[in-house]
Amino acid sequence: MYNNRRYEHESFDEYFVRIGDAARRHEITWIEAADYLNAASGECLGECAYRKKYKAFYAGMLFERDHRVKNINTRILSISDLHIPFHKPTSVFDKYAGRVDILQLNGDIIDCQALSRFPKVYRKSPMEEILIAREYIIELIERIEPRKVVVNYGNHDLRFQNYLAKNLDSDILELMPKTALELILIDGFNHYNKELHTKVHYDALRDVFDGSVEIVYNDAWYSVIGDVIFCHPLAYSSGMMATSEKARRFFKDEGYEFGCLVMAHTHHTGSYDVGDIVMYEQGAACETSKQNYSDGKLFRSQKEGFIFLCLDMDGKLIQNATELVKLN
Repeated sequence: MYNNRRYEHESFDEYFVRIGDAARRHEITWIEAADYLNAASGECLGECAYRKKYKAFYAGMLFERDHRVKNINTRILSISDLHIPFHKPTSVFDKYAGRVDILQLNGDIIDCQALSRFPKVYRKSPMEEILIAREYIIELIERIEPRKVVVNYGNHDLRFQNYLAKNLDSDILELMPKTALELILIDGFNHYNKELHTKVHYDALRDVFDGSVEIVYNDAWYSVIGDVIFCHPLAYSSGMMATSEKARRFFKDEGYEFGCLVMAHTHHTGSYDVGDIVMYEQGAACETSKQNYSDGKLFRSQKEGFIFLCLDMDGKLIQNATELVKLN
């Protein structure tokens, strides 16, 4: 049985931390923790209040530890290939709550399933996907609590424009965005329900967070943060890290100076070094088995994952503090 007794020379703050640590390790429940803390303080707070207070404390402790011990200046959680509606739940990233300076979304946020050429036994409409994606990103930001969000598109996000270009007059096309991400992040949008004769407006996320979180949308297939390039190209090459190698050569030829390249798109996980450049394939943050696009085609199996990177004051990668997380 857990010893919940407050020691003679233990301050309430020290007691609060000890009880909170026990609840985090599941040695006691948060309801029990609230009972112990209320008895010690004379308060009458619920378990939710204590849970939130401890979460904020614990996030600050991790922040201080990371920055002090490892000389970390910027922490980046990069997630790609969510392929909404096949996305992983936001709880997958709980470990990084309160520990992220920049949330980087590296393309293929939305699958655009209904607009694809692949056969499908069911479908989500583009509007359904947009609404799910908007709610998902809001939930992810509120859970992770980054200071900044940086987003670039992927090939699936571009299906939105490609479909419109194929089916709309070019004059009308000038009224439309390239991707649904522009609507979600920057412009906002209306949902016209023709059956119910209703119109609902959805604010852009940069207005939802109103400066508390900086929202940056790069209208491109890559983003650059410090010494790191995050990319989601249209091209794909089979073979181990082959797409990453092509991207490395491309950015070198274009005159970019970088020390790390993070590759989305391939749905594989791995890393290797070429000279002084570290390359990662970050995997897909979706339920790959539900996509089933390549069933029976004997392609390499898809790998689920994401990456947590740490940069120093100069924007250089701190490799021993970086985590490539494999989910399957």
